[in-house]
Amino acid sequence: MKLSSLAAVAVLGLTGTAAFAQATHDGRWYVAPTVGVVINDKDRQRDTGGAVGLAVGKALNDKWNVEFGGQYIKHASNDRQANVSLDGLYFFNRNPDFAPYAVVGLGFVREGGSTNGKRNDNALLKAGLGFTKRLTDNMDFRTDARYQLHGNKGNSASTSNMGDWVISAGLNIALGPKAQAPAPYAAAPAYVAPAPVYVAPAPVAAPPAPVVMAPQPAPAPYVAPVRPIRADRN
Repeated sequence: MKLSSLAAVAVLGLTGTAAFAQATHDGRWYVAPTVGVVINDKDRQRDTGGAVGLAVGKALNDKWNVEFGGQYIKHASNDRQANVSLDGLYFFNRNPDFAPYAVVGLGFVREGGSTNGKRNDNALLKAGLGFTKRLTDNMDFRTDARYQLHGNKGNSASTSNMGDWVISAGLNIALGPKAQAPAPYAAAPAYVAPAPVYVAPAPVAAPPAPVVMAPQPAPAPYVAPVRPIRADRN
């Protein structure tokens, strides 16, 4: 399958889905262990195998995650691959219950097997579709299907570049505590001068009425006491 065709399917398939509730992205770093199955394409021996991988990633914004990871693949025919790549994940939405994404990546692959004893190194281009689903605040389930195109023919006699389908599932395990949302900014209220309040003066107490004394009778006139007259002693 051509990568251009795969990209077209990605756009048509996911833009046609129903709209999902918007959710903010989680900006923590995470690790993503995965396991999967591998199917060779028609350009070389039909074969299946198993894959294990580990990536480290981070959400950059509401749309994009970036991941750096490695993967080891072993086919039933004993062919082996080991690759590393830098991948970009474009999220069509961030709904925690179902967040579909498209993935593109560029990397390096070393491959070969015991059947011919040869090893060859190739550039690696990948593209695919997947989704995540929130399990807890620190963990998401993830699954995707990727077509991995090898940069040259390697040991194959075919004139076409080799490729594989890799279908994997795993977890995104967040590192560290979840960031707390900042408190919403509230502008300080405008200053409003208090309205003047009229305070009535305290009432002034009236002076007490003068006390009017009842008229008193005039005192009796003074009468000197009469002294007795003494007789002369001769």
